[in-house]
Amino acid sequence: MHISLRRPALVAAISFGGGIGTAYILETTILIWCLVLTVSATLQMVAALKGKGRQTAAVLFTAMCIWSGGGMYMQCCIEAPDPLCGQEGKKVRISGYADKIEKRESSVRITIENEDRRILANYYGGWEEETLEEGQWADFQGKISLPQTRRNPGCFDYRLYLRSCGIQMMMNIEEIQPQEGETSLYRTVVSDIRNTFSDKLKASLEPELSGIGIAMVFGDKSTLDEELYEDFQRNGTAHILAVSGLHVGILYSFFSFLWRGKKGVAFYFSVSGVLLLYTALADFSPSVVRAAVMIALHLGAGILHRRYDLLSAAAATFILMLASNPFQLFHAGFQLSFLAIASLGVILPFAKTLYQGVFLSSIVIQAGMLPYTAYLFNYISFGAFIANVPVIFLSGLLLPMGIVLIPLAYCSDSLFSAGAELLGAGCRILIGVNGFFYGDGITAMDVVSPSVPFLIGYYGILFFYVSEKGRILFLRKQYRQIVVCTALVGLLAFTLAPLTNTGFEKSDIVFVDVGQGDCIHVRTPDGKNYLLDGGGSAKYNVGKNTLKPYLLKNGVRKVEAAFVTHLHEDHYGGIRELAKEGMVKQIGVYEANKVLEPELCRETGGKTELIYLYGGQSVKLGDKVFLDILAPERRTVEEYQELIKKQEEENESSMIMRLRYKGVSVLITGDIDQEGETRLAADPALKEQISCDILKVAHHGSKYSTSDAFLDAVSPELAVFQVGKNNFGHPSETVIEKCRQRGIMIYRNDRSGAVGIFVEKDGRGIRIYKLIE
Repeated sequence: MHISLRRPALVAAISFGGGIGTAYILETTILIWCLVLTVSATLQMVAALKGKGRQTAAVLFTAMCIWSGGGMYMQCCIEAPDPLCGQEGKKVRISGYADKIEKRESSVRITIENEDRRILANYYGGWEEETLEEGQWADFQGKISLPQTRRNPGCFDYRLYLRSCGIQMMMNIEEIQPQEGETSLYRTVVSDIRNTFSDKLKASLEPELSGIGIAMVFGDKSTLDEELYEDFQRNGTAHILAVSGLHVGILYSFFSFLWRGKKGVAFYFSVSGVLLLYTALADFSPSVVRAAVMIALHLGAGILHRRYDLLSAAAATFILMLASNPFQLFHAGFQLSFLAIASLGVILPFAKTLYQGVFLSSIVIQAGMLPYTAYLFNYISFGAFIANVPVIFLSGLLLPMGIVLIPLAYCSDSLFSAGAELLGAGCRILIGVNGFFYGDGITAMDVVSPSVPFLIGYYGILFFYVSEKGRILFLRKQYRQIVVCTALVGLLAFTLAPLTNTGFEKSDIVFVDVGQGDCIHVRTPDGKNYLLDGGGSAKYNVGKNTLKPYLLKNGVRKVEAAFVTHLHEDHYGGIRELAKEGMVKQIGVYEANKVLEPELCRETGGKTELIYLYGGQSVKLGDKVFLDILAPERRTVEEYQELIKKQEEENESSMIMRLRYKGVSVLITGDIDQEGETRLAADPALKEQISCDILKVAHHGSKYSTSDAFLDAVSPELAVFQVGKNNFGHPSETVIEKCRQRGIMIYRNDRSGAVGIFVEKDGRGIRIYKLIE
């Protein structure tokens, strides 16, 4: 097969990005990458000296050199962490500029930047306006910590996200000492523009409209109503509220319209200056940087009288951005921005041969981005194909309005107020149009994440078949090359897929990390899914923000049933919230809670069936999978009513369950204390039933649970502490030591993240997986 180099930058970009991705996944060493690079360079030189097939071989080995160079560069970045990593948990003093200050409900978040590093810091003390200003140099003292990494399989990796933003460490600030007179002019100017515009817009418009306006102009969603933003997200139109390449394109078009002179060097530098300022105002988000660099390349091509090629410019920008920070490859904004450009550059020319209507660009971009959007965010919007046309049209009018208001904020309050009213009216129309196409959610649906092989296959085949090269092969009826290329895409898909596996893909029982709470996910051999407890928090929606993403990322659209030990928030809250999302068919609770049935129905949305259980029952979950209810026993209605009145005894009425999975048993004890454990151990009928292979330690490892006598009676091989960051002293060192003395293997969610159990055939053994080693 002959390979030509019509777009060498594109080959270089794919190779460079591929090397970076490979290095991150494989976690090898710089020495290995040096060896690969040396071999690739040697083969490239040999190929250059050959006659027949010289060009094809040279292209392949040059791509290998760039690939290995990208891998080596990434490995260097991985192996050269911030020196502060070794100071984790210690108190340190750091000097730097307050690059960004965000006020939150209970804290102030400060991005600290100096010539060596960027740090994300939180300050929980009393905050006055004069404490510190953006752009001001200060000394910060506090404890250093690493950001949280991925806690559950397939879910958001906060540490990787921050690394893609150039941040490796976090700090809890205890003391701030501003240095008077030491400020960064650039940071101060950017901060003043943002704050002046935002404050005046908030004073001129109602919160819903000002939130939309600020988000459109600066991408700052901190003042945006959460439910309103979710409507835009699920409708596939939220990109207009996060400054993106679209905004930069609108700004460039607006500036070009205003420029009446010759568009030469002066225009080039003026536009570059405006775009640089706007990129800074948008906090250098990847999509904005991508668009600004591509526009600069477009202008440069005009000045130099060179042809501008969209894909080549995108490829060059791709390489430049990754050269500045290779971790940007894993930033969702970076990925989606370049995917949109790839869709326009590859799919659009082909689509124009089939359709020329107003919806063309929207259809092309959605076709290109839909599967990956589903992979990242677990929803698809059918309304997005149509909604984006009027929404983008309106944003093309509203963004210039917002840009014009920036200088007016300094010049004339009356003109700013009048302009703000116009902007507010436009934002109200925008909200109405988006709501019309969203239809209260009927045009959007939750979906499980597509598999990695599917994504590679979809994009590989789509881009190859509709590309210029692919269409030429079809026209020339070169079916052999088409088959070979298709086979290579399939081979790549199924070769790369295992490299991303964590072991949790085949885990039968997963102790899900829900923070300070309990949650166990059970997958049966016949494909059914169940939850035993679901965590919960009074300050955080665990069901919607933790359980729902975990389930959808791991192929679960709905659980057959969720069994709740008791109704305390850290066990039941997540299940209640998940039921409101329509993801739970049945909820199983202790029969005493039948007294609370109207309240439970109202809390869970009224669409989930409630089933009532008591000691002595057994529920078949699937093939060779059973859930035995060991306690409490069944009582009279009067006794149930009395029990429900005594809320303080909720822990003692925890439903005790034993999961039997192909011969392996797991004991789930809720939050019972040592007195309850004593009753269980003393019951002759339960003596054999409480013996287990795996113990979910009661009450998150509290010192008031897990007595010596109970551990001896249960005699587990493995103990799992479902615990998160807390102020209760969980888990107790005494309980941990009891387990160690008996040779019981210990696993903790706070240290290992999710813990997966794979049960061998017929229960002959188990394999244990930890998400965090």
